[in-house]
Amino acid sequence: MPGFGPGFAPQPGLLPSAVLDALATARDRGRRVVSICTGAFALAAAGLLDDLHATTHWQHTDELECQYPAVYVDRDVLYVDEGNILASAGVCCGIDLCLHIVRRDLGAVVANQIARNIVAAPHREGGQAQYVPARVATTGDTSLTDTRAWALERLAQPLAVTQLARVLKVGSVPRPVP
Repeated sequence: MPGFGPGFAPQPGLLPSAVLDALATARDRGRRVVSICTGAFALAAAGLLDDLHATTHWQHTDELECQYPAVYVDRDVLYVDEGNILASAGVCCGIDLCLHIVRRDLGAVVANQIARNIVAAPHREGGQAQYVPARVATTGDTSLTDTRAWALERLAQPLAVTQLARVLKVGSVPRPVP
């Protein structure tokens, strides 16, 4: 069907029952079913992820968890392997998942050769949290310049972390620590 792929804009009720039935039939026949990115919503809609661990792109984990409470959503993994049901986080994590499948089926030597050929890491450590944008202060002075200047003027003295914190917090010289 046009517009449907391994990842798509998840919308409840969007998938035709024929697609959901085909996914369930594949699982029931013991076939491997894999989702990439938001494709996890299709597997969840078909009931394939009920009582299993799964993941999706970090921008959609809350949505997956809310729409499908029977799914155990792993938020900080690149992919999940539940035997014949597998899911990757983002699209690039789909490459990690595919290499995992090759490694599982054909061994590390073959998976490593494929990774070299496509110029990808044979196995990436970590989870998707490393790709989630960190909150950054939008107001106030977050610079350490004044605190650093204050400390540099006192290099001959022992400086406690609490003193540095007070200078940073209030922007003034702290009282001596006994």
